[in-house]
Amino acid sequence: MKKIIPNQKHTDLEKDLSEYKDKLSRSLADYANLEKRIDRDRQMFITLATTSIISKMIDVLDDLYLAQNHLQDQGLQIGIDKFVSILKSEGLEEIDTKDREFDPQTMDCVEVAAGKQNYVISVKKHGYKLNDHVIRPAQVVVGKNITN
Repeated sequence: MKKIIPNQKHTDLEKDLSEYKDKLSRSLADYANLEKRIDRDRQMFITLATTSIISKMIDVLDDLYLAQNHLQDQGLQIGIDKFVSILKSEGLEEIDTKDREFDPQTMDCVEVAAGKQNYVISVKKHGYKLNDHVIRPAQVVVGKNITN
């Protein structure tokens, strides 16, 4: 069997091949990272757009609740229920404040009144989360033990 003795040209080709393999490997890794970043950015854009639209819809929902409190109309209530159902299907959930201790992460205290210390007495404006992120804190009246 004849032994192949590498010459300078052969060594240079092996070196070039190794460099090209390294560049290809890095390029593939860069491309995979780019795909991940583009996907992450796309998701962030969708979330921002959804949050913006749903925030505007919440203002309409507030008006519908006010109208329903004034009119007490069964047809309006059916419309409100459908509207709320659609918002929930998009990931919106109302922040639960009933009989809860005041939570500054999800609530804004707009008034203090006589009542159980640090507990929500009433809600001025409902708060909402979208996909577990607070998009509008609940505006609440918080109880304070008032003694004269």
